[in-house]
Amino acid sequence: MEPRSVRPYIVALGLLWIVPAVLVLVLHLTLPDYNASGQCTGLGFGCAPAPSDAVLFLGYLAALPLFLLGMVACLVIAVVRGRRDRRAAGRDEGRTAHDPADVDPQV
Repeated sequence: MEPRSVRPYIVALGLLWIVPAVLVLVLHLTLPDYNASGQCTGLGFGCAPAPSDAVLFLGYLAALPLFLLGMVACLVIAVVRGRRDRRAAGRDEGRTAHDPADVDPQV
């Protein structure tokens, strides 16, 4: 039995977890922490969050859906790989049962 590759899982989780986390971090560090219009910063009472804080807030809101989507993606990858392996095993069994070279000529 050959070892299974973890590459599809790494790609899926990298796209759904690592890329958004790095994007939020980079944007939080590079965007200004004040409002350019001079409007007060914060939530509520006519204030608006600073761009760097807004990115963090959106990152918090996106964390749970991205986590769940990553889990679903891993589940789908596992199911598809399992079906493919069973289908390949069925073909291998079918080939050996009907292969004339496997039949004992003395019987």
